[in-house]
Amino acid sequence: MVRLLKYFLISLLVLVLLVAASIGIVLNFIFTPEKLTPIVEKSANQFLNAEVHFDSIELTFFSTFPDFGLEIRNGSVVTKVFQDTSGRENVYAATDSLMSFKRCRLTVNPMAYLSNKEVIVKELRLEEPHIYAYIDTNGVPGWDMVRVSEPDTAVVETDSVREKLAERIDIRNIRIVDGRLVFDDRANELYARLEGLGLKIEGDFMERNANLQLGMKAKNVLFWQEGNLLVKRLQFGLQTGMHLNRDSLLYVLDKAVMQVNGIKFGVGGRLQADTVARLLDVDLTFGIKVPSLKTILELVPETILKPDEDVTVSGEVLCRGTLKGKYGKEQVPVLNARFKINDGAVKYAGMPYALDKLDVDVEGMVDLQKDEPSFLKVNKLYVKGTDVNVDINGRVDYLLTNPRLTAEVKADVDFSVLPKIFPVQEGVTLKGGLNAGLRANVLLADLKNKNYGKLDIRGGCRLHDVLLASEKDSLRLRSKSVILGFGTNMEDKTILQEKNLLNGIFGFDSVDIQWKNALVFHMDTSYVKVKTSPLRDTTAVASMSADIRIGWIDLVMGDSVRFRMGNSKANFALSPSAEDKKLPLVKARVEMDSLRVKARGNRLRLANAGFDLSGVPDKVNKRQWNTNGVIGFKDLRMYTPMFPLRVKMPGTKVTLSPGHIKLNGAKLRLGRSDVLLTGEVYNLGGAFLRQEELKAELKVKSDRIDCNQLMKAMEVGEANRVNMKWGAEDELSEEELSDVNLAADSTYVADSTMSVFVVPPGINFTFETNINKVLYGKLELDSIHGKVVMQNQCIELSDLSMRSMAADVRTTMLYKASSKEKAYTGFDLRMDDIDVGSLIDFMPSLDTIVPMLRSFEGLVDFHMAAETDLDSTMMVDLPTLRAAAYIDGKDLVLMDGETFAEISKMLMFKNKERNLIDSVSVDFRIQNGMIEVFPFLVEVDRYKVAVGGEHKIDMTFNYHISVLKSPVPFKLGVDIYGSLEKMKFKITKAKYKDLFIPSKRAKVDSAQINVKNQIRKMLQSARE
Repeated sequence: MVRLLKYFLISLLVLVLLVAASIGIVLNFIFTPEKLTPIVEKSANQFLNAEVHFDSIELTFFSTFPDFGLEIRNGSVVTKVFQDTSGRENVYAATDSLMSFKRCRLTVNPMAYLSNKEVIVKELRLEEPHIYAYIDTNGVPGWDMVRVSEPDTAVVETDSVREKLAERIDIRNIRIVDGRLVFDDRANELYARLEGLGLKIEGDFMERNANLQLGMKAKNVLFWQEGNLLVKRLQFGLQTGMHLNRDSLLYVLDKAVMQVNGIKFGVGGRLQADTVARLLDVDLTFGIKVPSLKTILELVPETILKPDEDVTVSGEVLCRGTLKGKYGKEQVPVLNARFKINDGAVKYAGMPYALDKLDVDVEGMVDLQKDEPSFLKVNKLYVKGTDVNVDINGRVDYLLTNPRLTAEVKADVDFSVLPKIFPVQEGVTLKGGLNAGLRANVLLADLKNKNYGKLDIRGGCRLHDVLLASEKDSLRLRSKSVILGFGTNMEDKTILQEKNLLNGIFGFDSVDIQWKNALVFHMDTSYVKVKTSPLRDTTAVASMSADIRIGWIDLVMGDSVRFRMGNSKANFALSPSAEDKKLPLVKARVEMDSLRVKARGNRLRLANAGFDLSGVPDKVNKRQWNTNGVIGFKDLRMYTPMFPLRVKMPGTKVTLSPGHIKLNGAKLRLGRSDVLLTGEVYNLGGAFLRQEELKAELKVKSDRIDCNQLMKAMEVGEANRVNMKWGAEDELSEEELSDVNLAADSTYVADSTMSVFVVPPGINFTFETNINKVLYGKLELDSIHGKVVMQNQCIELSDLSMRSMAADVRTTMLYKASSKEKAYTGFDLRMDDIDVGSLIDFMPSLDTIVPMLRSFEGLVDFHMAAETDLDSTMMVDLPTLRAAAYIDGKDLVLMDGETFAEISKMLMFKNKERNLIDSVSVDFRIQNGMIEVFPFLVEVDRYKVAVGGEHKIDMTFNYHISVLKSPVPFKLGVDIYGSLEKMKFKITKAKYKDLFIPSKRAKVDSAQINVKNQIRKMLQSARE
């Protein structure tokens, strides 16, 4: 017996090995992928109206034991449903690619086929398929590609062969893993894309009456209708039983559960297909079986709302809807849904706030075919919480065609509850309330097309009794009321259209802010109103206006800064310009009662200031604006340590027009100096923005200009600027600065090193001066009249006349400096009937040029013309100095001077202390560092002498005196040379023997003409 069992087992093992070897030989040598793939591809292409391709097809047994398997890799199916049948070469479009996949596995039970000729597919598995389900505009689907069998006998033959091959075919399990499905229905203009698609079907799939279990999921669903994206980022899942009747093509859902973004719905109903009419009859009902609101909260994913057992929930929930209708060419089912929550309430244990009442009633209908207008209606949405009430109702009509939104929102919020809800810092107090409301009637197409003139939106909010305080930060903010309101298309009988495009107002009643001791701010009632008018011409600039009122403002920052502004108002308007409706005309009017600013010793006070301006862009250069209007104020006072003099400007008015500014008597008072400016300034904008020439023609009038005070103020201000450390405790106070002595009789001259003043390029100023008095050092200049021109980096004083020290003065001068290194000056100076002493005081250098001048007393006429270069410190460059001058005097008194005291002793004058001179006329010139004094006649005492010679800059001299009349009966000459310390003389022959004295006055006149010609030449080059 044991031996028999042994032989049986050996025989069985041998049989198994033989079978395995046979199967291995068949799989590896007979049905290899290289042989099997072309056969299957050919059969598929014959059976389907498509082009089918596989990279490889392999039969498996050992990996799918005990079943046989068929594994296909990298397959693709391209439909030929839409191909032209004319026989020409196929030309495929993107819509013809029906499906491609990475891997497909089919497992079959071989024993069922061998015993009963039944083909039982245990699993059909597709991995990473990309499916493109396309329906053309005629309603023809791209997947309807099974070839129609030949009629009559061919069918019989085929059926007989089929009966011989298999009695029954059954598919038990279908799997799709990580797929992508695109549904493109051109007949109904629907497009859907499912990403991350998974599908599982279990049951007797091929039975005439089949019971199936269906599971489907998609990680992301997108849905378009007529090019409009309706759904995106939607996660979808479905688990259901399904009864399938193949004869009637009826599909009935059983216990279906649908999941949308983590929320589960129950689904039931039926679907029935009509292959002849190519229609699908849909009758589905969905909803949520909700015993209470708590069930809804449990359906919310944990990632959004963490589960909490200690929560009290009440309320009745209703959620149901239907999807009914036929799906086919130009037919789409209609979706109806309604969601309600009645008397809802939620209270979490340990939380300081609760949802006291929640009432929701939302319904909607979507008809993608647009036979009926789709809508979404919020009948009621009422939320009442801890000191928070919100009430919303509204609807969206014509949801899929031209959506129109009508809605009304009301809300009331008590700010005292916010610290209980949000984690604010300890010690923070928040009080007050908010009342808000909004009404809207809007076409979404108007928003999309930016047609804001057709929107009807009205609303506003009011904050009242607001208090925000923080003990830690010592911060306190309080306001009685803050209001914001707005509305569109509101009635306005004052305009032609009788409606405003937009009205808005923002304002508040008192605001107080205090932060530690560093900031205190107060503002009285203020508001801003904005109004726009609808467009009659869409090509024109929109019209709008703004009205602003600002109450009293008081700002204090520490001990150093204070800002106070009185009641102010402003109006701004924008409209099309009269010349070109596409160009905007901007108007602005501002009025301010008062303004006071105090900061670190600086003070500014302004009273009744404002401006009224209008501007329009230039037609050629749109970036350049042409401005008209008036700027003015009643009184301005200013003080700064940088210039420690009181600055005052009484009522001043400035008129602006395109290209120039007009000053209408702008008066400025600086300490004891005053200036009145009248005239026009041209091209101010071009000079600042485009570096063009700035031109001004001004009349300057002044009663007094105290140069001593102004120069001393500038030096003290510069010292203050250097010594001050802004924000430091040792900052100089205004009281300390007020102690600075700026007396009018000061003889102050700045002791800092002078430097060349470079006239800025690009300016062309002309000043007509009328100044009563100028104080400079010991000089007092009166009645200053003349023209001052600044052009081409030059300053010209043209025929300037004045009265100085009881003498009439006239001068013409030119100053030019293009760099800090050097400058040029030339002048012509006339002084008539001036006292000799005053002349020396006015021009101290004359005592060096004509030493004997100090020995005379009386009135003289003085005329001098000169030109020279100046170095960087404004000192005369002696080698370049050229000058000519003369001094005429009559009835002069000869006093005891250093030089003539010695001469009077030697010549035995009768009066050695004081002698009268009938006349004297001295001509001299300066050239090459030498002063040449031309011979001049002097009659004194018993003598008539002629004097001439040279005087060098090093104070050495060489003079000759010809004695033409004396007690001595002959003519003689005296040479005096050396220096004042070592003066030498000797008796020589008289060089001037006759009474005729050669006059050199023509040289002075010639020099004057040359200076004037030089001035005209330089200014002419500037104009060119």
